[in-house]
Amino acid sequence: MGEAAPKPKASAKKKKGDSASSTTPPTPTPTTTAESAPRLSAT
Repeated sequence: MGEAAPKPKASAKKKKGDSASSTTPPTPTPTTTAESAPRLSAT
């Protein structure tokens, strides 16, 4: 399962640049990062 997490992340990053106009893959990507950033700061 640990290896499955990094695999999809790399695919999403590649798709972000390819379908940057889609605005669909880039939306969930930043949301997760934004939530991870404040969470780390709160800790």
